[in-house]
Amino acid sequence: MPFHTSHSGPKQFFAQETIRSSGLGVRGLGVRELMPPCMVQRPHGTPDYLIMLFHDAAVAATGCSNGTPEAEGFMMIWPPGKPQYYGNPAQRFNHSWIHCEGSKIKRMLRLSGLPLLTPFHVPEPSPFQQCLLDVHRELVSYVMPDLRIVENLLENCLRELSRQIAPQEKQRRVPERLLAARQFINDHSSQPLTLSDLAKSAGMSAPYFCSQFRKFFGIAPVEYLIQHRMFHAAQLLADRNLTIAEIAAQVGYNDPFFFSRTFKKHFGQSPREMRNRI
Repeated sequence: MPFHTSHSGPKQFFAQETIRSSGLGVRGLGVRELMPPCMVQRPHGTPDYLIMLFHDAAVAATGCSNGTPEAEGFMMIWPPGKPQYYGNPAQRFNHSWIHCEGSKIKRMLRLSGLPLLTPFHVPEPSPFQQCLLDVHRELVSYVMPDLRIVENLLENCLRELSRQIAPQEKQRRVPERLLAARQFINDHSSQPLTLSDLAKSAGMSAPYFCSQFRKFFGIAPVEYLIQHRMFHAAQLLADRNLTIAEIAAQVGYNDPFFFSRTFKKHFGQSPREMRNRI
């Protein structure tokens, strides 16, 4: 297995018999390979999938093209046998790539929804680069690499890339203040919390906190608090050393009767009925 070091990351081609599994083979990969000004042209492509990330401006297409290079941070996926044409004749460029084959990578790409034969930009390309480094480490560090790990690394990477190019609504991140508020509820659910307490933990007014919490989590904050308490109580019911009153106190209810009514409203059965079923 030749191993090249004339660039900033590993570049390696693998003997098929050493890395093929049922439905997945990795023929080779390279991380941040620096290329001189040039155009690579393979009219008949390669017998595998070529997934490539361009760190610098370049052209990526399926045939000779004089088009304007795409901006840095874009990717291209060529299926087996499709013409490959990429590079930058005017300047050096860095690119990371992996050659994969088999039914599993075909299925992963189909489920990811990533476009084939069309350049697409990714806001944060580092997960793909890290994936290649992790795949390389797994394949070269062990006499018998765990190819399930390799499969999982590739699938998770493709899913992350798919999320990045998804519509804005699907890739929306939860604000840190709301994540902290939700964790505050989880950590203090046994205490007497008010809506004002929860809003204060997020540094928001109560009305705005309610609207934002529901927007991102799909549930009102007080409802989330009750839900968290109820699921915790359901787990505690498995411990026969605890009375219903003790469980109620542990999840923040001083009145066991009010706790039981809330529990039944939530689960459709009383704590005692659920305990008997358990």
